[in-house]
Amino acid sequence: MKTKYLFLVFLSLGLGCKSLEQTKPQEPMEVQTLIGEEGETVILGPMNRANLNTEEFMAWFQPTYDSQNIPEEWIQEHLPLAKNINFKLFLGTWCGDTQRELGPMFKILDALGVDQKRIEMYSISEYKDSPAGLEKEYDILNIPTLIFMEKGKENNRIVEFPVVNLLDDFSKILKKQPYQNAYADF
Repeated sequence: MKTKYLFLVFLSLGLGCKSLEQTKPQEPMEVQTLIGEEGETVILGPMNRANLNTEEFMAWFQPTYDSQNIPEEWIQEHLPLAKNINFKLFLGTWCGDTQRELGPMFKILDALGVDQKRIEMYSISEYKDSPAGLEKEYDILNIPTLIFMEKGKENNRIVEFPVVNLLDDFSKILKKQPYQNAYADF
């Protein structure tokens, strides 16, 4: 009887099968790469977070991911606001701005319980293009660009760097408050 009760408690806390699915490791996508101007690996086109699990990429991703602090109250307030949002993320593995912002962006997305299936990632070259040219369709001029999508339409975007800081910028976008990215007036 006690075992059944504990099982029901775990299910009611959201620790059932759905949570287990979200913790399954993601398999890296097959990606196109080239060597950049400074000898670094440049991923081109569609990718996923698992493609970053190399020593080269983790050297910049993990420290920035770990540096992002997120108060528990912030998470609880924003968790329900993020549940119906999908994301398109344009980045460059060669880009210093991507290397600075990507880890903190993912730390926030992880805290909000965003499953990796809800994040489409596209990596572009140092010339800001890719084989499929998707960056043109979404008017990507600066990276990283994180686009917030709701019901298939763009809600807003964070471009290259936050206006205030990532938590404040995410908050404004998720709460549908007035927000313009750093390049909105250009």
